[in-house]
Amino acid sequence: MRRLVRSAVPGIAFTVVLAQTATSCGATHSTSRSAADSTSRSAALDAPRGAAHSTSRSAGRGAARSATDSAAAVKDPVYLIHGVQWDGGTDCETAWKDGKTALRRQGFKGPLITWGYYRGDRHCTTAYQGTLNTSVTELGRRLAWEIYNRYSRHGKPVSVLGHSMGGLITAAALAGVQKSGGKSRRWPPYLRVRNAVTLSSPFRGVTCVYAQAQCKDLKSGSSFLRWLGTAQNPQGRGGTDWTLVGSYDDSRVSVRSGLGTKAKHKVAYLAGQHITHTNMHHLAAGGHWRFRYSNNWGEVFYQTAKGGAPLRVAAAALSSAAR
Repeated sequence: MRRLVRSAVPGIAFTVVLAQTATSCGATHSTSRSAADSTSRSAALDAPRGAAHSTSRSAGRGAARSATDSAAAVKDPVYLIHGVQWDGGTDCETAWKDGKTALRRQGFKGPLITWGYYRGDRHCTTAYQGTLNTSVTELGRRLAWEIYNRYSRHGKPVSVLGHSMGGLITAAALAGVQKSGGKSRRWPPYLRVRNAVTLSSPFRGVTCVYAQAQCKDLKSGSSFLRWLGTAQNPQGRGGTDWTLVGSYDDSRVSVRSGLGTKAKHKVAYLAGQHITHTNMHHLAAGGHWRFRYSNNWGEVFYQTAKGGAPLRVAAAALSSAAR
């Protein structure tokens, strides 16, 4: 039986327990049991170029380190960033109620912070009073200062989960600091972001017909997306482990766009499961979801019919440790 669990191997954001076999590029590859983590959930799959890895002393040491790092990760603050709202506001509690419940059930003990960025946002932990004409770059800069002032400058790492444009805001925060941190006073000198997970974030843009600045930023080929593309896989101090999640049932953000930037971990839910743009960040139940996934920068994709729901994938990714 396969199920989505937290990884026992450093750098793996999610893993599949395999009592069967994983399919890659039409071929079947057997996998062997790997070292167990501190919760005895084991058998991590890390198969770059389609090769299966067996356990070894080094894997055991890596598993021990990962168990320690994962224990630290679930104590980290987690920022939850909602997507664009064309009416200029959202209820953060409604948007992330299911996400917060899923993270708590997966053992997260740290603060779960809903960050809003519209004047019309409600019930957010903290918020910047922006509008639909506030650029995504500016929202990224504001988020960067929020994370830096509250946590990074005190040596505390955080993780971030972003839905839709919220993932682009996260990427903009890290990209801006990577490009300008320590060079421009407009950006913080550094950020400590351990894990970043995006759910249907349009890294290659979407079709958008509105006149507001955020719509222009989200269009394919926009100056913002070109700027963001020059800093793919942006890193915080100490490393940032990226996981991108998309769905073939998402009619707003294609899988090509949702997985359209450099990241070590990528997940694409297969069609016919009704995982849409508007419900992806609400789905946490079940263990028989079908998706393709890669743990090696998209070079090789495997497929499972017994994977976790999007919020389970996100929780597993957020509990990993970047190395």
